[in-house]
Amino acid sequence: MTKKTLGIGLIGAGFIGRAHAFGYHTMPAVFANAGALPVLKVMCDTPAARAKQVADELGFPCSTDDWRKLVNDPEVDIVDICAPSNLHREIALAAIAAGKHVYCEKPVGLGGAEATEIAAAAKKKGIKTQVGFSYARHPVIGLAKKLIDEGALGKLIHMRWTYNEDYMSDPAAPFTWRNDAKLGSRAGALGDLGAHGLAITGVLAGEISAVCARTVLATPKRKDPATGELRQVDNEDVTDCLFECSNGVTGIFSTSRIACGSKMHLSFELVGSQGTVRWNAERYNELDYYDSREPKDRQGFRTIFANASHAPYGNFCPAPGHGIGFNDFKVIEIYELMEAIASGKRVLTDMDDGARVGRIMDAVLDSADKRAWVSVG
Repeated sequence: MTKKTLGIGLIGAGFIGRAHAFGYHTMPAVFANAGALPVLKVMCDTPAARAKQVADELGFPCSTDDWRKLVNDPEVDIVDICAPSNLHREIALAAIAAGKHVYCEKPVGLGGAEATEIAAAAKKKGIKTQVGFSYARHPVIGLAKKLIDEGALGKLIHMRWTYNEDYMSDPAAPFTWRNDAKLGSRAGALGDLGAHGLAITGVLAGEISAVCARTVLATPKRKDPATGELRQVDNEDVTDCLFECSNGVTGIFSTSRIACGSKMHLSFELVGSQGTVRWNAERYNELDYYDSREPKDRQGFRTIFANASHAPYGNFCPAPGHGIGFNDFKVIEIYELMEAIASGKRVLTDMDDGARVGRIMDAVLDSADKRAWVSVG
């Protein structure tokens, strides 16, 4: 039986675009049961010479420096957006109007309003969407969700999480598009890093309904490598936030892009009335679980290594403890999208989830400005 094929148009040839290309190449080998297969069609970047070079490197037969040509190409079924956030709205809405499915990196657009507009348009048109909240797809996060759903933690009470990195800890690090609110949004560390923690919160703990936050801009000006001049940084280096969920769970999170020594410190602890789960992404493939119902003489956290009983780990490796990594999450995302288009299954994080995260981030930044609790719209 010949499987359905879906033509891929990829916009953006940076690190994350290459991660997506890896996913397209790898997915058919890892998920042999997929209901559809991706076929690379068009690569878009600027200038045209770069687009052609990357297309050749990644296996795209065609290239362009005009995303509109990609969107309107009849060979393209899925428009994959790995461009800066300021381009998301225009590209996504054009793709949806053309009847194309949309796979977009986070954070979607320049705020919750843009992401919500995209989500509404996709729903009206019946378009399938996927948003790249990669870490929520780790099999051990799926295990944490299973434990919660089975009642192993009892009633959920409190969550705390952190996502810290240090890629801008050096005050001499140059100004990039991520520091420009017109290109990367007014959410700095919150948008680049914290969005992942917000997505995981939505999957595990519940929908955040109110926030109380503060932000820190430690390095207000950075040198523009193109001009050599100092430019004002438009978004924060650190965000700290209290939050409440609509189901009564409360929590606290902190995210920073200037945390010296933190390379990929995304971690959480979710506490229930009868147990706790905790995870640290610098040790991706381990979940710590505590069960208060165990006899007193053997209580304590136990470490569960990712293994083939935690779907879809077994698609990658049959052996416990060997682990999967960042690019594998993109393989899982793409498999979800293929299944969604082929058979209507829901992906873990679609554009509705991207919009919800965008509205939470807006509320967080509004709260920091007002120094007050703010409800999430």
